[in-house]
Amino acid sequence: PPSSRPGPLPWPLRLAAASALCGAEMAAQGNDDGGGSMREGPIDIVERCRCFRAWAEAGELFDGFRSLSPWHMRYVVGSWHADTCLIWARRNVDPAWKSPDAIGRAARMVRYRDKNDSGVSVHAGLAFYDNKRSTMPVIHSYGGVCGAVSKFGASASQAFGVPAMPVGQPGHCALLWRRADGDWELENNNSGLSLSTMHVGIQRTWQGECGRASEEAGIIPVMERCQASGPAYVLSELFRIAHFLGHADVAVSHCLLLGAVSACPYNLPAWFALARSAVGSSDAGRRRLLKQVLAAEAASAAAGPVNLALMRPVIASADEKRAANVVDGSSSEWFPTSKEPQWLVIDLQRPCQVDAVRIQWWGDYGKKTSLQLSSSASAAAAGSGASGPEPVDRWTKRGRRESAAEFNGWTELRGWAGPTRAVRLDLGSPSPDCFGLGKQYGIRQVQVMGRRHPFDDADPLSSEDGAADLFERWIAASFPRSGNADVQAQRLLRSSVLPAGLAAAADGTVCSVS
Repeated sequence: PPSSRPGPLPWPLRLAAASALCGAEMAAQGNDDGGGSMREGPIDIVERCRCFRAWAEAGELFDGFRSLSPWHMRYVVGSWHADTCLIWARRNVDPAWKSPDAIGRAARMVRYRDKNDSGVSVHAGLAFYDNKRSTMPVIHSYGGVCGAVSKFGASASQAFGVPAMPVGQPGHCALLWRRADGDWELENNNSGLSLSTMHVGIQRTWQGECGRASEEAGIIPVMERCQASGPAYVLSELFRIAHFLGHADVAVSHCLLLGAVSACPYNLPAWFALARSAVGSSDAGRRRLLKQVLAAEAASAAAGPVNLALMRPVIASADEKRAANVVDGSSSEWFPTSKEPQWLVIDLQRPCQVDAVRIQWWGDYGKKTSLQLSSSASAAAAGSGASGPEPVDRWTKRGRRESAAEFNGWTELRGWAGPTRAVRLDLGSPSPDCFGLGKQYGIRQVQVMGRRHPFDDADPLSSEDGAADLFERWIAASFPRSGNADVQAQRLLRSSVLPAGLAAAADGTVCSVS
């Protein structure tokens, strides 16, 4: 009976489990000071565990610490700074940042500068700090660039029992920390979560199951959703583990993995295992897959409007390499330099009902750029390759920007009746950007809110690409929202699992995740 089921582990045991995991990973990676590396020095993980228990019992940590799972606690006790630094942080963090919803912003206490008072460059390593260890008081006194800023902010968070970690970005270092509501926030951010990676020395999530995908910082909010799913995640793992225990009947094995994904779609290892199981290599397997896809699509449709443009193909008149930024959920910019009129075309890839179109502008372009929104029900309208999209006079005009948007703000245009396969944005009135970067236009995001029309599934498995289509549909239906967890789950699965599933389906082999 439910009343006899054991409850969660007491928090001291969760802390001990997290410490043991951190200790094992540090031993595997080499728990040393690394000279001029970001880690301050070797960590006595047993003493670290004792300290955090004592701090929690003394009420020195934020209240939420005791409710964290062992997975969360790994990103607390694994702090790169010594225990004495964490004590210093609790005494010296600016009161403005000393709360569960602001602590990661304590990184702003560090002066951003690339030379010390003697003119020594930060690139000289510890010489920048006059050959002192890069403790938190030293970083606060001397300042530094992105690495020091992010390391300080992460350790300030961990000092209060808040999970955090430095993350790498192209040519930059940011930090990722967990707010009290369970959302993870980037601080000192340049490139967004989709371009953030885990630093060497940071505990990996699902490393054995997901391989290189575990190096992506985007995996963190996905696992957060698993942790919040509780019993559903446990059930999913039971199905997945039962599959790996081995079963002679391939149909049973496939059903176990299909059940694992359905029980908790955020359990990425279940997707990885399913994609490598060759579930799509037979007609019977594809029909089992179709049943799950239809259920997921029905649930998604019942949940209300979703962002139909998320992760969909985009073509543009210029700056084409960055055009996909407007649909990747990251708020990264598409900003052409040409003074000619520009356009963007988003292929929704199936007929949809559009309720609204939302455009987030870069900087102040929401009050300077002219915008014409158009749509088409034709699959050919979006175009591809050298032919490009159909001429603008073949599109149906749907609306214009009529009012100014705030800085980095949004313009929202109403939807329309009838099926839509593609949307087009035509931009005019070029002008220099307010940041002095030589751009003439700028958009951060385009969201097409609405519902996908049901597929005609009378014979959905007749095409050679049936399995690929089903996997793509299931991914889209499972993660329809614009939050970090859904965006990152879609991105990771499309780049890692979907190609693996295609390869397995193509050669009919049954693979296991190494």
